[in-house]
Amino acid sequence: MQIESADSASWNIAEGQRNDQPILIRYRPDLDYLFYNEKYSQRLTIFWDYTQEDSSGLPSSSQMDSMRDFEDTVVNALDCDRLAIFVFSYTHSGTREWHFYVSDIEKVGSKINEALSSFSKLPIELQVVDEPSWEKLNEVYAHCMQERT
Repeated sequence: MQIESADSASWNIAEGQRNDQPILIRYRPDLDYLFYNEKYSQRLTIFWDYTQEDSSGLPSSSQMDSMRDFEDTVVNALDCDRLAIFVFSYTHSGTREWHFYVSDIEKVGSKINEALSSFSKLPIELQVVDEPSWEKLNEVYAHCMQERT
């Protein structure tokens, strides 16, 4: 099974509204063949809470730049040997989330710590859940496909 790297994969963007604020979802649309993959049975979510500088609930340009640098660093650290598969990001109302399915959470934690060692303190939190069915990505697919019809 050859899994395409996050930087060369195709991505879709879905936009919507919740509580009168925009929602942005950027996701990889072609990973359904990995559902129930025993090797990647845990989902890592990285949350970045940011101060909303206007009523849109979206990050400012400088916040976006910081988040882009963070994302590039983490994805490069985890994706080179497919230790983790970056599947989608979600932005809404003062929070951005990055979702990965991981093969070895201990190695992932070490790689993240090593990769982020040059960054100053970041406003992030990490959460890991067992999710062998890839339920969350399946929800994204169902929601985004429903929005398109």
